Amino acid sequence: MPFCSLIAKLTLYDDLLASGVPDDPYLARELSQYFPSEVRDKFPDSVEFHRLRREIIATNLVNAMINRGGPAFVVRLIDETDADVPTIAMAFVAVDESYGLTRLNDAIDALDNKIDGQLQLGLYAAIQDLLHSRVVWYVRNVDFNAGLDAMISRFGPSIREIAAGLDNALPQDMQAGRSKRRRDLSDGGVPMELAGELADLDTLVSAPDIVTVAERTKRAIGDTATTFFAAEANFGLDRISAAARGVPANDYFERLAIDRAVDQIAAAERRLVADMLATGESGQQAAETWLTAHPKATRIRRSVEEIATSGLTLAKLTVAANLLGDLVKG
Repeated sequence: MPFCSLIAKLTLYDDLLASGVPDDPYLARELSQYFPSEVRDKFPDSVEFHRLRREIIATNLVNAMINRGGPAFVVRLIDETDADVPTIAMAFVAVDESYGLTRLNDAIDALDNKIDGQLQLGLYAAIQDLLHSRVVWYVRNVDFNAGLDAMISRFGPSIREIAAGLDNALPQDMQAGRSKRRRDLSDGGVPMELAGELADLDTLVSAPDIVTVAERTKRAIGDTATTFFAAEANFGLDRISAAARGVPANDYFERLAIDRAVDQIAAAERRLVADMLATGESGQQAAETWLTAHPKATRIRRSVEEIATSGLTLAKLTVAANLLGDLVKG
């Protein structure tokens, strides 16, 4: 094990063990995974009340966070969110379980020596990027006082519902990009079903926002998803979000500025989609009805679209965030 990973794990282990995270009932499953099935079946009480229960849970969680996120995972998240270690750990578990990322990582592991090594590394990186961005989102938008089970039950089923409806929910251009990604992965040797799941990840980054808007507006997940994607397509927000990941940052403060701008854009998009749903319609029809009722939005839409297609920089990203904020102000 690299020395930096070892130090990161030891430090994280101490922080978790001193917190209440290992006591969350949802994490009791870590115990059942730790012991052989014969032991679990024969001595269930001994497993449940094992004297090293907290230590086993903390160790398994530390290994997952550092192995999957990298040695700097927690430090980077603390810098970006100013959250404490227990909150980051809870968000990690919630994202991992809601998106089924452990299963996807295991499926990529099974492709050893079956696909190009660089392609396999790229698949790991894609999951790591989603994991990082959604942990940031959960830290900023979710209250974990109700415990992990409540949070995973809140988001997990809806994320799966959104994924299952993508064939009908996505506008044509977004659908074409998703199909191309699936074909490219399949052509590279990734099994078709797994290629489809991995191709969906770029789109499913928005899933927690969709769930939040659906809850706020009391509209069905399907209607909210089609309207969300229609709003993205009309304002080029999917292109901005994708390009924002590649905007160079020369130091910590530029990275923070990029992160804040992306967060502002996401918040504005949630309000915009809620306004569109308030028309009583959904999907592209809701977007068109809203745009007709807000003629001044056309100028902002043109400006945001120009930014999205002209090579994104920190300055342009900040302007787009401010424009979208003005669009839904009040």
